[in-house]
Amino acid sequence: MKRNDFRIHPTVSLFLGCFLALTLGCTKPTTDIGLGLQPASELLDVVVIDTVTVELATLREDSLRTDRLSTGLVGSVYVPRFGQVRASLATQLRLSATDLNFGENPVADSLFLQLRYTGDFYGRLSPSSFSVQPLADSLSFDSAYYSSWTPQTTGDEWVSPLAGAMDLRPADELILGEDTLPPTLRIPLRTDLGQTLVDLDSSTYDENASWFEVVPGILVQSLDMRHGAPAFDINSGLSVMRLHYHNDTDTSFYDFLISPLSARMNLFEHVFEGDLAVLDADESVEEWPGTERAYVLSASGTKVRLRFPHLAAFQDSLTDIPTVLKAELVLPVEPESFDKPIPAPDRLFVLLENAEGNLSETPDEEAPIPVDGTYDATRKAYVFNLSSTVQALMKGELDGRELYLVSSRRGISVSSVVLKGTQVDDPARLTLTLGR
Repeated sequence: MKRNDFRIHPTVSLFLGCFLALTLGCTKPTTDIGLGLQPASELLDVVVIDTVTVELATLREDSLRTDRLSTGLVGSVYVPRFGQVRASLATQLRLSATDLNFGENPVADSLFLQLRYTGDFYGRLSPSSFSVQPLADSLSFDSAYYSSWTPQTTGDEWVSPLAGAMDLRPADELILGEDTLPPTLRIPLRTDLGQTLVDLDSSTYDENASWFEVVPGILVQSLDMRHGAPAFDINSGLSVMRLHYHNDTDTSFYDFLISPLSARMNLFEHVFEGDLAVLDADESVEEWPGTERAYVLSASGTKVRLRFPHLAAFQDSLTDIPTVLKAELVLPVEPESFDKPIPAPDRLFVLLENAEGNLSETPDEEAPIPVDGTYDATRKAYVFNLSSTVQALMKGELDGRELYLVSSRRGISVSSVVLKGTQVDDPARLTLTLGR
């Protein structure tokens, strides 16, 4: 059964009616959250309005900045009702020490890319094959990189042709002979490449700048579909490319680091299905209307535009704009959103488009009452307090700036949720508690 979306007429007759009703009696709010912000002596009249028009629309999130993050994702995941997500990692490898001397007659014994698991993973993991290729162009730590960037590689494959598919074990220690490493994915690279590194002119290792001229960075990708996407630590220096070698007198190894100073970024590709397939099929379609449902997907997938189109009418009809004591946004969730193996986000964020078109905090981030946005299992909904934001909308202080719903950890995870729309049973809704 669909719910008729009661829209507040631009003449704001409803608003005026509500405040006229205050002369006859006021509606007490069901809770006192937010009321303590104003002295009781000043609360002359209070009214609750639960018929505010809410509009939702799902859009691609194709401009997410993903550089300098702590976690890297590599893999491919199928997200029910959303489609296919492919995650890749581009990063610099920095010198762990300069003035490197491999000794007399050095010989490379092996070369591995060792990526330290964080313990998080998405999808159902199965043995996967990987590609590691050097970048053709340099990276800059001071530059901004976005999830939709397409890096160019030289086309030279570094992974050993003998590597085959590797088990993904983010919870298991790695046993190497008599050594035990924390959970680590160890990708075998070509030994002849290791010898090439050993044979480079010693000046290459004088500083990172000269090393980057030879190896600007690498692109790490999964070659398989739907084999899962583990998360890796790319911020501590514990993920490395390790070169094992020996010379006339010794056997040793040298690490090239993915460190906090490495330029690094997560890259995401999407193939949408179902309702969202139109975003791929028709370039003229930029959004999916949220009358029945709305879609939030991390990994730079989708975001939801949030509008309250008639709040600005308060400016035109009321010289004394009421005080917003509470503005509770409730976004019910379709139950299928919690089906495994792709988790629903623990929290959603409401962000505000700034003058540059990027997303930033709303006025509520610094308000006395927390915005919240966590999932309430009892109400089966994400619940927000947007009192300061709604007040600013009423005053016209946010004209021309859009509000968006996005997932937490949207650049370092794969999570999804389907929200109920605005014209269904138990719809998305905004309830205002106003004081005069």
